[in-house]
Amino acid sequence: MNNIGIKLKEVYLPFLVVSIGTILFYNLFRWTFDIKLGVLPLKEDLLNFWIPFVLPWVPILIWLRRRIRVLNIRGKRDNGYFGYQFAMVVAMAAPIIVSQNYLEKASFDLVSISSPYEAKNEKNEKYFDISSFQVSKNTSLSYITARTSGKNNDNLNFYLYLACPFENSDNVWYGVEYTKNLSNRISDNKKDKEYRNFLQKSEREFHTYDFQNAKYFEKLGYSDDRDGFIEAIKEKNPAINESEQIILVPKFDVFEERLGNTFPWIFGSFGIGAFILLLMILIPKIDEKELRDFKKDKPLKEDDLKDMLKFLDPRGPNKATAILLLLNISVFVIMIFAGLNIVSPTPKELLEIGGNRRFEVMNGEYWRLFTSIFIHSGLLHLFMNLFGLGLGASMLEGIIGRIQLVISFIVCGILASMASIYWHENTISVGASGAIFGLYGLILAFTVFKIYPAHMRGMTWMLLGLYAGVSLLFGLLGGVDNAAHFGGLISGFFLGGILILIEKEKLIKNGS
Repeated sequence: MNNIGIKLKEVYLPFLVVSIGTILFYNLFRWTFDIKLGVLPLKEDLLNFWIPFVLPWVPILIWLRRRIRVLNIRGKRDNGYFGYQFAMVVAMAAPIIVSQNYLEKASFDLVSISSPYEAKNEKNEKYFDISSFQVSKNTSLSYITARTSGKNNDNLNFYLYLACPFENSDNVWYGVEYTKNLSNRISDNKKDKEYRNFLQKSEREFHTYDFQNAKYFEKLGYSDDRDGFIEAIKEKNPAINESEQIILVPKFDVFEERLGNTFPWIFGSFGIGAFILLLMILIPKIDEKELRDFKKDKPLKEDDLKDMLKFLDPRGPNKATAILLLLNISVFVIMIFAGLNIVSPTPKELLEIGGNRRFEVMNGEYWRLFTSIFIHSGLLHLFMNLFGLGLGASMLEGIIGRIQLVISFIVCGILASMASIYWHENTISVGASGAIFGLYGLILAFTVFKIYPAHMRGMTWMLLGLYAGVSLLFGLLGGVDNAAHFGGLISGFFLGGILILIEKEKLIKNGS
């Protein structure tokens, strides 16, 4: 019983306090700055899912991570403790995510207006009951795009946005959207066939679309869907003021039933998560030594979080590696704040912010060869490249030095970008992988010509096989720019050969 009391006092009750505080904090923050004041320049998918999922990590890592070590988790490995941290994150994130759906809908009433034009005067409202309206169906504007989704981008999603102008209501649009989901693993010919079928089916459905069937309308906020309708409008009106456009999408449910069971599920999801955490905390025994160290406020002897933060510290031993990692992360964060989808930006979006394509480069936009190195097409793409960059750069920085590492990364990245546009006529290429393969080309050269000491060469061959070899193999299956990978790898190998010719003895000394 004493052990149970310690677990409840030192781990479970702090978890409950931190959880409730985090849930209340984010909902109050969201309601004040987004719903009430409208000053958060973030898309709805970030506010509704990604921030609620990431936010709990902060209080857990600050206040609960050390407390979990009081539990004697089998294996005494950090991955066991990480499992408890992840369970706490899910237990906090689930009610936050559910509450966002409730908060968005419950914070607005249904406003009755006589015409769509009056929606322009109701800037802080979201739902409208329009007594009378007509839609200019024949002057509708369309935009179609595609995004990938799912684990390893297994799904391909087509989106067709049709912006239809309301009569006598400038800048107010009736939004109609069609979507189709299919496997991203099928052949390009099948994708083209599915794409054409999707367009033909959508055209037939739109031809008989009943605009008057809507029970009420929802004004779209800052979201990917709103961006899609704006792109449709811009096809014919490129100079429009985007912020002045109002997109109203029809809703076919009963307004009073829009909340469903969302509110009780906020408490239900929290209760389920809290109960599961309680069982997880009660099962293991107490680690008496860790408990004594915790009481004395002793830091952890092995702390992966501190090691990771130290690795990302540009003042630490791997300055250039840290700078390159932070630069890629910073650019991605800027992309997200600029409104790009965190999982799957569209090719058009990537091109607009500096992606690499032959037509633009051959017409004088040579800077794309450089900027595309630091742009990534989603969170998974970024994480994979950060992993490869961290491993490769840390193995080179001590040998070639900070300045030469950064120069090698940039030179190989540019040469990889050139290889991409030489091989692909109309492919938009982004990502640091070409530059990273350049670093692995250097590692290959240093391994072949025995710059690394004998005891390290087995590890470098294994690293080259696991990262570079597997990446190139997957690239042959499609969806990966292997032209940039091979271009970077070959460029790095030759650059390594040049460095060996110039300063071989120095490199050997640095590597020993």
